[in-house]
Amino acid sequence: MKNRILKIVIFISVLITILVNALANILPINGYNTGEISDDISIYFVPAGYVFAIWGLIYLALMFYAVYTFFDYDKKDKEIAPYVIVAGLANISWIFLWHYKLISFSVIPMLILLGTLLIIYLKTSNNHYSPLKRIPFQIYLGWISVASIANIAGALYLSNWTAFNLKPELWSAIMIGVATILGILMTNGKKDFIYPLVLIWAVVGIFVRFYETSDLVVGASTVSVLALLGNYISNIYNCRYRKEEKETK
Repeated sequence: MKNRILKIVIFISVLITILVNALANILPINGYNTGEISDDISIYFVPAGYVFAIWGLIYLALMFYAVYTFFDYDKKDKEIAPYVIVAGLANISWIFLWHYKLISFSVIPMLILLGTLLIIYLKTSNNHYSPLKRIPFQIYLGWISVASIANIAGALYLSNWTAFNLKPELWSAIMIGVATILGILMTNGKKDFIYPLVLIWAVVGIFVRFYETSDLVVGASTVSVLALLGNYISNIYNCRYRKEEKETK
């Protein structure tokens, strides 16, 4: 009975999260849609508008997870249930703070969301947990990793932080470098082939947006994509080689 209630609560929390995010742009909340506020913050780490379509994939994947648990539910799902619910609440809180332009305060729920997703990621990163149920959280964590960097950068920009007197383009290149390192670490350490694809999607979007306005950002984006792709292909090759090696023994 308790498991059934948990499944229902998870489903409702995911549904409400999706509904609030949809209404944020349909109404829109406080007269702004989410992308308009991002565009008003002049930092070089916000990707082209089309990149944000990934939210559709994230919410579709989360709904898949919520429904799938009614058919395949184990102890690990029960363990991560509170974090899934907290992630939904953090997402909703962020939407309202962002739309009312409380950018600095919006960093708090964003970091809570990042933290809960990381906990879910680590708790489900074993061979005994369904890869299908894990994919939604891999995609979600990948995107929120990028969004957290952008959110913090935006808050610092609006607070007139001088970024150690670095030019905005150079600061963006550094942030792209941080995202790249995260992608490489996840691929090498966790053999995760979903997370880095999300980062590549975001960095390509940054490349597209600033293609004609900043050579430094374009250059950093290019190096990042090449590094992530190269590391990705190398890991796939190594995994296949080790698998074939084991089969021949």
